[in-house]
Amino acid sequence: MRRLPLVTALALLVAAASLTAQVPAPADVIGFAPGTDYKLADYGQVTAYFRALAEASPRVVLEQIGESTLGKPMLLAVISSEQNIRDRERHRDTARRLARAEGLTDDQARALAKEGKAIVWFDGGLHATEVAHGQLMPELAWHFATDESEETRRIRENTIVLVMANMNPDGLDIVANWYRRNVGTAFETSPVPELYHPYIGHDNNRDWTTYTQVETQAVARQLYHVWYPQIVYNHHQSGPFPGRIWTPPFENPVNPNLDPLVVSSINQIGEAMRKRFDLEGKPGQSSGIVYDMWWNGSMRGAPDFHNMLGFLTETALYSYATPGCYEAERIPDTFGERAGNLPAKTPSTTYTNPWLGGCWHLRDAMDYMTTASLAVADLASRIKEDYLFNIYWMGKRQIARGQAAEGGPFAYVIDLESQHDAPTTLEFLETLRIAGVEIHRAEAPFTAGGRRYPAGSYVIGPQAFRPYVVDMMEPKTYPDRRLYPGGPPEPPYDMTGYELRFQMGATVDRVMEPFPIPGPPIEALGPAPGGVAGSGETFLLAPDANASVAAVIRLLGDGASASRASAVFQAGGTSWPAGTFVITGAGRPDVDAAARELGVRVTAVDAAPPVETDRMHAPRVGIYKSWVAAMPEGWTRWLLDGYGIGWEELTNEDVKVGDLGRFDVIIVPAQSSNGVFDGHREGRVPPEFVGGLGAEGTAALRRFVDAGGWLVAFDDAVDYAIDHLGVPVRNVTRGLDDQDFFIPGSLIRVDVDTDDPLGWGMPEQGTAMFAGSQTLEVTPGPGAAAVDVFASYPSEDYLVSGWDLGGARYLAGKAAGVRVPLGRGQVVLVGFSPNFRGQSRGTYKLLLNPILQAATERRPVS
Repeated sequence: MRRLPLVTALALLVAAASLTAQVPAPADVIGFAPGTDYKLADYGQVTAYFRALAEASPRVVLEQIGESTLGKPMLLAVISSEQNIRDRERHRDTARRLARAEGLTDDQARALAKEGKAIVWFDGGLHATEVAHGQLMPELAWHFATDESEETRRIRENTIVLVMANMNPDGLDIVANWYRRNVGTAFETSPVPELYHPYIGHDNNRDWTTYTQVETQAVARQLYHVWYPQIVYNHHQSGPFPGRIWTPPFENPVNPNLDPLVVSSINQIGEAMRKRFDLEGKPGQSSGIVYDMWWNGSMRGAPDFHNMLGFLTETALYSYATPGCYEAERIPDTFGERAGNLPAKTPSTTYTNPWLGGCWHLRDAMDYMTTASLAVADLASRIKEDYLFNIYWMGKRQIARGQAAEGGPFAYVIDLESQHDAPTTLEFLETLRIAGVEIHRAEAPFTAGGRRYPAGSYVIGPQAFRPYVVDMMEPKTYPDRRLYPGGPPEPPYDMTGYELRFQMGATVDRVMEPFPIPGPPIEALGPAPGGVAGSGETFLLAPDANASVAAVIRLLGDGASASRASAVFQAGGTSWPAGTFVITGAGRPDVDAAARELGVRVTAVDAAPPVETDRMHAPRVGIYKSWVAAMPEGWTRWLLDGYGIGWEELTNEDVKVGDLGRFDVIIVPAQSSNGVFDGHREGRVPPEFVGGLGAEGTAALRRFVDAGGWLVAFDDAVDYAIDHLGVPVRNVTRGLDDQDFFIPGSLIRVDVDTDDPLGWGMPEQGTAMFAGSQTLEVTPGPGAAAVDVFASYPSEDYLVSGWDLGGARYLAGKAAGVRVPLGRGQVVLVGFSPNFRGQSRGTYKLLLNPILQAATERRPVS
């Protein structure tokens, strides 16, 4: 009898060994071992492996959580012990209850933490040119599913590991195909000449508050609605040189909306990584430099505002799957000013074991990522009860802070009837809903903060995810940080002020006094109230709502006629602003269907407006596409697709051919003047991708404008128009030293001339994202008197949120948007990106209006 436990243990080991032997390794399916020099697996190979792994192992369940932009399946592997896999729904519900922290006592939460399993998320492939983590995911999943070490058995017993097959399937294929094309040639390490996400490229790690992309939406659902992981590990490459991997702890500053336990717990995880690297003798682990905890908007940052432990690591990258070697003399003495001159050749508390040179292969990067991943999973398996209870504790604390109105109000109330653009306000609320925020809709009128609100108003009250809510609502003051006393500013990791409440132009009431939260939490928002009212065969749409543009474009496509009123007029007992859309030749059912779907209100009247109107046709839009791939170009395509506006991409050769008369307007999205004019140098990329517009393309654009076309350039692309089209405008901020002017990513007020056709539908003051952007002024000389300034920065009180250095001198009172007549056409310059990352919907009209105006002609009163 005493021998039975030993016999049982031996039987289990034999069974486990047999199971492991039946599970294929990545190389068995992919055809080579990931990490092999000069080889990259594409997404088809990666998914084939994950499917084979799930088919062979009862420890793995593969879930399709969505589709990529190009329709590829997005796969999530759930890995744990066989018993945990069978009980995964129960463990998932435990994680949800603890994260939401509602209806539980501390004792109940401790009991759930004891019974539950830590949920640990791993992902790779988000930034597709950072190839190692995308190649690692099959191997990491295989390890967790098959390894029989004591550590991994404990991980499977105490945690449920979630492994994303790839966060950016389309990007993986774009990069793998490009590398395969060039490997073994002079262009083996040349940059990809297109965005490695079909729309937004590198900004797919900047989409985690707005959730514009289907990939972001699919993952957010898993994080904030399905699994509620306590740990979210987001792999990246390209850490500070010469380090081999950057890990937490993070650099300062820390966003004050974060729960302090998030910060200390991530510090603990980072130290566990450091210890494991030192145990394994892997040099080059750094921390505490460059990457801060201020900005909310990345894959690793947004979970922190949900009391989850979200973090990234940045592993060294040479180039794709090509190895590179570094002689000792190439190793600098320090990491540079941006990293506080951390010594690079001698040990320190944040760089305990310096890397002093050598060769670096794709396999090395993957090995470092494996070490870091196993350190995280091991720690989670050892103190899983802490992680489970702590997410409850933080949620409980945040609910209490909300109830006491600490660090923000008790509740936020949004009355749709008070909005300048109600559909866009609902888009803002939808971003919060996707992020797991509880939103209530009142089913009857109620009183809060001494004000009576109508039924249908939305309320966001105290809740566990309050840090996220407050961070999207309340303005911030970024600390004045310098590289050294009296020196230049220390650049933040990303934006310093970014609240969607302001960027989307929502009117939100802050209610400090507690009141009964009306109505249950909503599962879906739906469109704003819309439809047709009144009688008649002429239909009027106010220009205030961005969605009115989508409705008009749709009706034009259905054969209707459209125009815009050039002045204020009276109709149907209402005063209508300049820019009002006038629709004729459409059936009422079609107009009503579009209005209801898009949430816009339409009024039917008997007669056309008694003012001149600008007759419209569907805009014919060209978008310049540089082979120096620029994310604003992709964001512009995404915006136009969302509004149903057709477009055509124009490469350098397309422009040079000179057949541009088929377009009403050509957009040059944000990109440096050199990037547009010169492009890639010879030898950098294959010959067909060398160069920019150059003199030939610029001359073609000039002929297009002279003949009556419109050209729109925004943010740093204004310099191209200034340099090469001869417009009488100066970029005031160009070439300024950071010590004189530095607004790296802040929200700035913009005054708009709403009587100007380019300002139609805007409020008199909007909010722009100024991310190292431009300020303009008209220069004296020929043509200056004809320049139309339709938007400008206020002379004072211009900062909404973030960091401002030198704005009083170089921004205040300067022009933000100008229209310059040139020949028979127009050049429109906007000093910032009016469609910045799909966030700044309050300034979309400053891009949409020039597009629409380019497709209009003035028609007198009939």
